[in-house]
Amino acid sequence: MGYHGRNRASFGHNPTSKAELVERIEKVAARGITTLSDWERNFLGSLRDSAKKWGRLTGKQHDVFQRIERKSNPKHIAARKQWNESFTPDMRENLKFAAEYYKANPPYFGDAAARILSNPDYMPSEKLYRKMVENKYVQRALNNASETAKFPVGTMAIVRDSAQVQGRICAHRGKLVMVVECADEVRSATKGSRKMTVLPVGSTETIKTEERFLKNAKA
Repeated sequence: MGYHGRNRASFGHNPTSKAELVERIEKVAARGITTLSDWERNFLGSLRDSAKKWGRLTGKQHDVFQRIERKSNPKHIAARKQWNESFTPDMRENLKFAAEYYKANPPYFGDAAARILSNPDYMPSEKLYRKMVENKYVQRALNNASETAKFPVGTMAIVRDSAQVQGRICAHRGKLVMVVECADEVRSATKGSRKMTVLPVGSTETIKTEERFLKNAKA
C-alpha cells in the first residue's frame, strides 16, 4: 500500500463528521483547562486545526487524543482522586521497593522506576502501580525481603554439595564456612538470593555467595 493509501486507512479511525470531530476536540480542551499539561493543551489546538482542515485524524493523532480525552473525563478525574486518597504509606514503600527491584533487574519499567526513585512524592496511576507492584516477581521479591537472614554474621554454615551451587563457592562444596557479611536488603524474586560473604574454614580468602547455596552446620 502506498503513502496516500496508508494515510487514508489511518483516517478511518474517525467515522464522525468534521463538525462533530472539531466539537469533540474543543469540548476536551474546555474541560481540561486545569487538568491537562501545556503540551496537551497545545496538542489539542493543533489537532483542532487538523480536524478543521482535513475532517479526520491520523491513527497516531487519534490514539493520543483518546488518552487526553480520557484524562480529562470527570469520571476518570474522580477515580484518580479516590486512588490518590487511598494511597497508603505501605503502598508507597512497596512502590519504592518495586522501583529498586526493576533498577537492579532491568530492562522493564526503567523510566517509571527512575521517576519514582528521583521523586519521593511521585504518584503513579492505579494501572501502573498494579503492573509494577502486584506481579508475581515483585511479590516474590517482597516476600524474600521480609524474611530474616538464615545465616547472620558469625554463623557457621556448610556449602551445599549440589550441582546447583554457582560461583567460586563451588570449590568448597560440602565444606564449613563462616559468614562474615550478610546483606540487609534483598532485591530478587529468587528464593534464598540474599547476598553474603563467607570465609571457608582453613582459608584466608573470603568468597561472595548467596544464602541458597548454604545449609545449617550440624552441631
